[in-house]
Amino acid sequence: MLDESIYRGRMDKVQLKLEESGADFALLTPAPNFQYLAGYDYHMRERLVALLVRRGTDPLMVVPSFEMSDHKSHTWIEDFLPWAEDEDPYAMIADTLGSSDTKFSVLLDNSLPLGIYWNLEKSLGGFKKAQSITSAIDSMRISKSENELYLMKKAGHIIDDAVMKAFSQALLGMTELDVKQLVQSEIVRQGAVPTFAAVQFGENSALPHADSGSRVLKEGDVVLMDCGCSVDGYNTDMTRVGVAGEPTDEIERVYSTVLNAEETAIEKISLGMNCGTADGIARRVIEDEGYGDYFTHRLGHGIGLEVHEPPYLVRGSSEVLGDGMCHSIEPGIYLEGKFGIRIEDLGCIHEDGLEILTYSPRNLIVLDV
Repeated sequence: MLDESIYRGRMDKVQLKLEESGADFALLTPAPNFQYLAGYDYHMRERLVALLVRRGTDPLMVVPSFEMSDHKSHTWIEDFLPWAEDEDPYAMIADTLGSSDTKFSVLLDNSLPLGIYWNLEKSLGGFKKAQSITSAIDSMRISKSENELYLMKKAGHIIDDAVMKAFSQALLGMTELDVKQLVQSEIVRQGAVPTFAAVQFGENSALPHADSGSRVLKEGDVVLMDCGCSVDGYNTDMTRVGVAGEPTDEIERVYSTVLNAEETAIEKISLGMNCGTADGIARRVIEDEGYGDYFTHRLGHGIGLEVHEPPYLVRGSSEVLGDGMCHSIEPGIYLEGKFGIRIEDLGCIHEDGLEILTYSPRNLIVLDV
């Protein structure tokens, strides 16, 4: 968890949003924006867990009473509204808000489950007005502070170690799931949290985001590893490609094209550029080599508390890249039935250029089989 002062600064901005919107309170349930304000992630099941922010008062955590000690150990927030198994948490929220001659206006996160919306609305006798707080918090999250960058860089070094170790230990006859386990075991050993590991062999590498499975590694296979982990909630994401044995001329040609596209984008993406232009830098390199139809996705996505979050580097986007925005650069060429090549790194926009947050060499890795 970051320093308490950081969370208090974020909460001050929520208070300002409450004043500007005329809302009486904001309510968020566990999701990335909840994590951004409360300082921890939580998987909510059927029992209500919520962050209640009333105008002009300290934030309040609504939690099941038998879980309160655990929640307290993970957050900077001091005030709690615990509810017992035979109590109605929505009625308790209504009592906490107090009586009003008019109905309450509320700010809610877009990720709030619909059932919770209905229960809250019923307990309050309806809303005067319900608005979204999501865009306000998203605008706070999109540019990363040095404290956040420190955690993302730490995660970047861990995923570097884990992926390169898996490449060095991969053997013919192993399955994609076997190699995935190598990646995730190293992540855990280094104290981070595995978030995903897409390990794809041969023709499967031409299927972006396909799940790892029982496909066995054979000589001549392309090996694509797109893997991530998080440190204190902040994510990294990196893709590297190897080949089991000597690469064919076609593999080398496609790899060289993708690498040129990525390195050209890394060199030219800059502060103030719009996302559509950034996508076009890499896309033109691939199109000029005749592979334009095989680059089937956007160039990149933002990253932070979520693996995929704004900004999105995609054709047609006018969103402008600002200082502190972090995103992937991941061009790819996918020849279905044969192989796919994608090379992915993370960068952070600064006035003096793009700071790279992933650290493995970008060369085609040749597995010694």
